[in-house]
Amino acid sequence: MKQLVVGSAVAVALALGMAACGDTPRSSPTSPSAAAGAALAAVEGASLKVSAPALIDPTDGRIIEARRPTFIWANAAGTYEDIGLAYEVEVTEQTGEVIYRRVVGESRDFSTHTMDFDLAENKVYSWRVRAVLAAGQGPWSGFADFRTPKPVIIVPTPLPGPDVVNAFRTPDPPPGQRLPRPNHLGVLLAMSAGDPSLLRESCQDGGGNWRFMDKAVDTLRILDMRYGYNCKRGNCNDISQDVVSYHWGPGQDEGSTQVYCIDLISGHCGPTPSLFWNDVTDITFSSGTVCKVTARRPGRTTYLLPPS
Repeated sequence: MKQLVVGSAVAVALALGMAACGDTPRSSPTSPSAAAGAALAAVEGASLKVSAPALIDPTDGRIIEARRPTFIWANAAGTYEDIGLAYEVEVTEQTGEVIYRRVVGESRDFSTHTMDFDLAENKVYSWRVRAVLAAGQGPWSGFADFRTPKPVIIVPTPLPGPDVVNAFRTPDPPPGQRLPRPNHLGVLLAMSAGDPSLLRESCQDGGGNWRFMDKAVDTLRILDMRYGYNCKRGNCNDISQDVVSYHWGPGQDEGSTQVYCIDLISGHCGPTPSLFWNDVTDITFSSGTVCKVTARRPGRTTYLLPPS
């Protein structure tokens, strides 16, 4: 049985509210006492006076979107002052065998790391992380479980416009129900990791371009054809530069207002834009307007490229 440690609520708050911090569902989470934390540090060989990182995603055994997961965690904090740290990420089989271990750098408030090879399909794995500095190590976080996706059966789905591509679409919900709101922040983080100019140039009011939104919509539509651009206030001649729509209802996706409105960029057009996944559906509807999903953006002729 793997030991469980839950990160502090303060650490999770630093992660911009992107996802609730969860640990492995194998036992009920409780806040450890200082004595318990010290005992664990001794058992695990911790030699740095820092807190354990708080795992953000993936947690609670959720099924991830791709076989190459992106891990997100709230950074450890020094006991006396903040210090620059690195982090050791560890992935294990359910047998306890370690299959992956990497040391990666730190980002502000929370850090991320994407594995550099694919895991097996439809299989449960566990991960944890700890801070490291030179030869010293902080306490491990608790373990969190996740499951890799099942093989996807690709079926032909026509898009409006000249292209026809092969892609997946979540089946319609039962009558009177809606599909749950998805969260594909990890996929967008991985998409943007190698090209910081995507976010930096996303503000068209500041001379930017459509590269970020076009790539984000394409990436999300490869996962699920229910995604699309968001027609601001229902006007598909005015496409949002930082919000996408996801059709949660039955029937045709194109033009539906039965959608979740998801804001992708925190601080858009500000000096330091960053990715997040913020459901603005209720705010939009309470202000007396609507979101509407569309696969098409005026001025764009190629809408979606299939996976290579």
